[in-house]
Amino acid sequence: MLTPQQFRKYATIIAATTVTNLGGLWLWRSLSTPTTNLTQEPEKTTLPSLTLSGHKGWVYAVAISPDGKTMASSGYDGTIKIWNFSNGQLLNTIDAHKDAIESLAISSDGQVLASGSWDNRVKLWRLGSGNLIQTLEGHTDDVKAIAISVDGQTLASGSYDGTIKIWNLKTGSVERNFKHSSSITSLAFSPDGEMLASGSKNGQIQTWQVNTGKPLHSLAAHKNTVWTIAFSPDGKTLASGSQDQKVKLWQVETGQLLCTLDGHDKAVLSVAFSPDSQTLASSSYDKKIHLWDVDTEEILETFKGHAKPVWSVNFSPDGQTLASGGADQTIKLWSMSALSNKQLQNTTASSAVVEVVASEITDQAKLEELNQKLYDRINQSWQKTPVWYEDLLFCITVNADGAIAKLEMMNEPANKYAEQTPLPKLFNTAKSEITEQKSVALFRVVMTPTGVLEVSPWSGWL
Repeated sequence: MLTPQQFRKYATIIAATTVTNLGGLWLWRSLSTPTTNLTQEPEKTTLPSLTLSGHKGWVYAVAISPDGKTMASSGYDGTIKIWNFSNGQLLNTIDAHKDAIESLAISSDGQVLASGSWDNRVKLWRLGSGNLIQTLEGHTDDVKAIAISVDGQTLASGSYDGTIKIWNLKTGSVERNFKHSSSITSLAFSPDGEMLASGSKNGQIQTWQVNTGKPLHSLAAHKNTVWTIAFSPDGKTLASGSQDQKVKLWQVETGQLLCTLDGHDKAVLSVAFSPDSQTLASSSYDKKIHLWDVDTEEILETFKGHAKPVWSVNFSPDGQTLASGGADQTIKLWSMSALSNKQLQNTTASSAVVEVVASEITDQAKLEELNQKLYDRINQSWQKTPVWYEDLLFCITVNADGAIAKLEMMNEPANKYAEQTPLPKLFNTAKSEITEQKSVALFRVVMTPTGVLEVSPWSGWL
């Protein structure tokens, strides 16, 4: 069965069929007609599955161990709290620093916990026991960001003093210093450990080659402070969040801006990718957490459980839970299972049809029979599906060169649309879409609230 990540939503569609050697069902966008006889259900509020309390000040950071069993949190009170991630039980409290702890990182083997503080120090701890391993000193101002490489050998620390220090975790010595033109506010290692990205107070993002210290890309990324950056687990995308209220996605290899995500009303304080790189979480001073579909750039869900700004978000290794830490002195855990169900429902609500690449069909009679079955099944599905736009359905027969041989309006909205639209314009639009995609054959899979409604005989779907 197809996974929700494979679906592509269309507000409206036109269906076309080819009658030559290469056959299929073509889908492309058209205009939509709002309906007035459907009412949208009230928005349901998603509640956290667990709320943890214990800090005596803002919770600045949350970090989850690679095995998903333990979570660490830190905050303005200078303590680190270690929690059982599954049940929320407090396991240990470490009086770690004399000032606020704004950053945490856990090594890939789950043994070492690192903390960065406003006392200008980085400290290394045994995650299991809470014992101090080592104190790393060298910064002359607040340590705002830390990150540990995937091999667990290297730690990077960024400070308001405008420097990034690369530490050897075995020896505790500084191997390199990177200098920035402004205070460092965020850091992240690429998944392969070869690149380090830094965000700064002047809105710039800089990427570095770790083993040489060579600058790679310098991006005038935001109009104000870059509070947070994160690499996608697949290593292809870098996300950044800023005081300018925007989230931006960048192509790692080229440094090119991919898109800007607008949705927050105040500064974006934290971003985190899901393990499959498909979902991005962003938290803000506006007290909200948005979950974004990375491919479609749409908001999938908004969590509104914190009473004050949300300083940190982090996904569990299995992607089933999101942890958030806020200025309301709480850590909240959010279940992603509800999001998976909502993704399916959203796909159905926006359109009953998605596109999938299919094999060819050469029998014209069989194709016409399929068209009728297709229409009947889609019509039945739509009668059960709450959609906020009534789809236009056309059946268009075309030749191999894209010339339209026949056009039929298959439902009432399509008839009304055709009455208002000159047929030459409609034909030209259809032809351009077909010729642009003439090497691809498509068939339909109809989504219902309970799963996939199969409508094609190809590849074992019928």
